[in-house]
Amino acid sequence: MTAAQANRLSRWTMEYGIKPCAIAGCFVLVAMLWTFPLQHVIAYPFVFLFFAAIMGSAWFGGVIAGFVAVVLSSVIITYFFIPPLYSITVAKESQSFLAAFILSALAIAIVSSARKRAESVVRNARDQLEAKVRERTAELQRSNLEIQERERQLRMLTEAIPQQIWRADTSGRIEYCNQYLRDYVGASAESLLRESFLSILHDEDAPLFRRGWESALMAGRRFEAEARVRGADGRYRWFLVRSLPHRSEDGQIARWYGIHIDIEERHSLQQRLLSAHEDLSRFSRTMSLAQMAASIAHELNQPLTALASHASACRRWLQAEPANVSRAATAAEVIVQETTRAANVVRRVRSLFSKSDYVRESTDLNSLIVDLAGLLRDDAIRRSVSIKLGLAEDLPKLQIDPVQIQQVLLNLAINGMEAMTGIDGPRLLEITTKALGTEEIAASVKDRGPGFSETVKTSMFDPFVTTKPEGTGMGLAICRSIIEEHDGRIWAEQSEQGTVFQFVLKVSK
Repeated sequence: MTAAQANRLSRWTMEYGIKPCAIAGCFVLVAMLWTFPLQHVIAYPFVFLFFAAIMGSAWFGGVIAGFVAVVLSSVIITYFFIPPLYSITVAKESQSFLAAFILSALAIAIVSSARKRAESVVRNARDQLEAKVRERTAELQRSNLEIQERERQLRMLTEAIPQQIWRADTSGRIEYCNQYLRDYVGASAESLLRESFLSILHDEDAPLFRRGWESALMAGRRFEAEARVRGADGRYRWFLVRSLPHRSEDGQIARWYGIHIDIEERHSLQQRLLSAHEDLSRFSRTMSLAQMAASIAHELNQPLTALASHASACRRWLQAEPANVSRAATAAEVIVQETTRAANVVRRVRSLFSKSDYVRESTDLNSLIVDLAGLLRDDAIRRSVSIKLGLAEDLPKLQIDPVQIQQVLLNLAINGMEAMTGIDGPRLLEITTKALGTEEIAASVKDRGPGFSETVKTSMFDPFVTTKPEGTGMGLAICRSIIEEHDGRIWAEQSEQGTVFQFVLKVSK
């Protein structure tokens, strides 16, 4: 037998053997000792004394002690108090009495032990209930203390945060303002509660604030508004007012929390930006006028130069002896053409800035380039430049302003010829076209000049940017304006020999 089994056996022997027998023996012995003197005073005192002993044994020792007390009491009564005395033999006339005693004693033992167990169960249940009540009370106290501590910490936090914070109940009435808000407005907490809170807002902002706040309360959604709040010095500053609803577990709004964020600097910055925007608009209009003037001057330079040249030739032919009228007439015709072209240039350049004289004609881009080559012939011969055309066949017509697009090609071609001034080797200007799918047509002007730097590349299409001492910086800017007005795009790339300017126009559908 192991030690654990021995301990368990010893515990059971004590609990269900020695202890019940000892309790029953004590009660029965006391009843017997009291019976001997009392039997001379009253009849049959042993009956209620031994019943009491059995009841006490069952009460304090359990049902086993009660049964032991029944057995001991029956033996003692039979031996000492039922004739024949001092014998365990029971007379016939006393047998029914002894049987009734034993049955009654058994009933008393069972009832007493059951009552004791019931009271023990009830007492244990009561003790457990009281323990749980004490435990629950302690938990509630701890929870209340924790809630109070959290509220205290939250209040300390709201007082420490350098922001204006407030709290409102479910109806929207202000019930708390932190110290920072009170210090800013220079008022006590009581003077800012409920409707008086709106008194710190600017008169122009209060009605709109009230409508927005009431709408947020009805909808149960967050509230946000910008308003001017009066400070303790009487001056108003712009604040962004935000409020969020705090909901309970059942989804109902328990309270509202609000905060004021100072946006005075942002408003001041916005005002400065608006002022700067107005100044920029005025400057932009001024620049537009200057750009238009420079553009007209730039674009008229070439036709006016041609006018002066042909007018001088016409005068020479007329002053010759004899006068060469046919050549003078030809020069005069060229003067008329150049004058017409100059007028068209002026009108179309103005349309870029005024958005007027909107012209779109079905035009063959290749035909424009062929005509351009004729216009450039004399200038190209003078500069020792060869013009090579590489025009794709069967290109669809474009809905464009032919004068403006030809002006773009003319500017790019003149820039290319000027870039090749002073270089050694062949001076070749290539003008090509090609189709990009079915929706776009590309045109390019390639020269064999020295090219350009990366610094110039980023700004070459900006107005008044030029690398030529005598340039106005408007040629490429006008080209970009014209191409973008036609919903196209233009760019420049370095090639192995010079620069390639390209632009793309969309095919009309």
